[in-house]
Amino acid sequence: MAIHAAVERLSLAKGFDSITVSDITALADVHRSTFYRHYRDKFHLVETCYENGTRKGREILLSAAGPVASQQFITAFAQVLDHIAAHRNLYSALLIHKKSLWFESWLHEHWIGLINDVYRRSPPPAAQMSDEALSDLRTGIAAHASVATLRWWVREKQWLTSEQLARWYTRHALPDISRHFPPGWPGVL
Repeated sequence: MAIHAAVERLSLAKGFDSITVSDITALADVHRSTFYRHYRDKFHLVETCYENGTRKGREILLSAAGPVASQQFITAFAQVLDHIAAHRNLYSALLIHKKSLWFESWLHEHWIGLINDVYRRSPPPAAQMSDEALSDLRTGIAAHASVATLRWWVREKQWLTSEQLARWYTRHALPDISRHFPPGWPGVL
């Protein structure tokens, strides 16, 4: 779509935080009403792109009847990575090249929401989750690690495949993080 290509090119050139809807529509050669028929603003455009592209991974995590198994997490995380690879230039601009503080904050909050949704569907043992502050800390650590992994992968030009990184993350990073998590969280051995 011309609008997506325009936001990608402009984000690489000027940085996402500096571009306007007028910039996007001019480069895409579409009328502003066409843009606003699909998106509320430039932020909604990027949110929609990410959410639509990673929906399958989210559904995999949320469809687990019990605790998320390592293979489910690998499959879900690889799907997110595949989406990022398909839009490498956009995510490179947003996370590395012309870093968007808005996007990084939004992405972190998005991951916190996903992790909280996973917890709600398969809550950790109540005794270990009784302290709300500790629960928030655990969720924040996992979200931060996930976003940092995505940023690293984009910066390193994806020299690991999405499947390789998802396996590595599940095998190595999650068990290290999971020392602070209750049994049953992905990667907890």
